[in-house]
Amino acid sequence: MVTTLTLDLNPEPMSAPRARHAIREFLTTAWLGADIADFETRLDDALLVTTELVSNAIRHGSGHVVLEAAADVVEGNPTVCLECRDDGQWASPLGVMSLFAATEASAELDDGGRGLHIVQALCSEVEISHDVPGSIVRAKLP
Repeated sequence: MVTTLTLDLNPEPMSAPRARHAIREFLTTAWLGADIADFETRLDDALLVTTELVSNAIRHGSGHVVLEAAADVVEGNPTVCLECRDDGQWASPLGVMSLFAATEASAELDDGGRGLHIVQALCSEVEISHDVPGSIVRAKLP
C-alpha cells in the first residue's frame, strides 16, 4: 500500500533538516514489514537525497518549496519516490543533458554542483522538469 507525505517548506536553510526529520519518521512507519538487512543504509540514502533536493530548491529556486514522498513495500523491498517543487526556473550548472553523463566536469565545480550527481548515484530514476510554473525534481530510490 502506497503511503504519502506532503511537506510545505519555507525557502530557508533550516527547511532541509526539518524535511530530513519528517522523512525519517515517515519512512520508518511506511517501510514497516520491509525485508531488508540494510534498512539503515536505505534510510540514510533517502535522507541524503531529501537533503540534496530541498537544499537545491532553496539555493537555486525561489519562493515556496514543497516536498512530496510516496513510499511502498513491494515484495519486501522498500521504495520511495521524492518530488521537490519550487517556484524558480533553475537549471543544473552542468545542464540537464550532461547531468546524466559521466561526472567528468565535477572536478571543475567549485562551490556546489555535486548534489544532483549524488542524487543520481543513489536513485534508480531522476527527472527534472521545468514545464510547469517552477521546477520539479523527482527521484526514486530503488
